[in-house]
Amino acid sequence: MSYLLIISVFWTLTFTCVAQPDTLLLNTAKSDTLIRDTTQFKKAPESLQKLFDEIKESTTDTNKDAELELDGMIFDETKTKSGKDFYDLFYNQWEAPPNARNFLIFITEIPYRLTTTQIEIRINEIIVFVSFLQPRAELIEQLAEEAVAQTQMYLANYEELMRQLEGDDQTGTGIY
Repeated sequence: MSYLLIISVFWTLTFTCVAQPDTLLLNTAKSDTLIRDTTQFKKAPESLQKLFDEIKESTTDTNKDAELELDGMIFDETKTKSGKDFYDLFYNQWEAPPNARNFLIFITEIPYRLTTTQIEIRINEIIVFVSFLQPRAELIEQLAEEAVAQTQMYLANYEELMRQLEGDDQTGTGIY
C-alpha cells in the first residue's frame, strides 16, 4: 500500500513539473534594457605605445630555457673522510666551461665493501662520472682530476649539442 502511495506522488510531481512553462525562456528583454555596449575607448598616448612596444620586444629576446638562480652549484652528498677529501679536491680544481649554464652538480658517495666506496657525479640528475674510491691520498687526487676533466667535457659537449639542436636544420613540423 505504501508503494502505491509513493508511486502516485512520484507521477504527480513528474507531470506537474513538466506542465509548468520555463520562466527563463519566457523572459524577454524589455525596451529599457541596454542592448549594445556604448563604451568609448580612447587611444593611448604615443609615448605609452612606444614603451609598450619596447617592453614587448625585450621579453621576446630572452632565452627560452628557464634560468636557474643558483646556477653551477656543487652539492656535497659524501659520507666518509675520503669522500669529503674527494669533494674538496674536486671543488678546488673545478672551473666551469665558459658557455655552460643551467646546471647543478651533485657529488654522491655510496658505501661499498670495507673501506671502498663508490663516488658518483651527477649533472642535473644525469650520471656523468662513476668510480670506486679508496682511502689513499694519491688515488683520490688522481680520481678528482679525472672527474673534473670528465665533467667539464660533458658540459662543453652538452652546450654544443643543444646549440646544434636549436639550429635551423633541426627544426621541423614533427611530421615524417
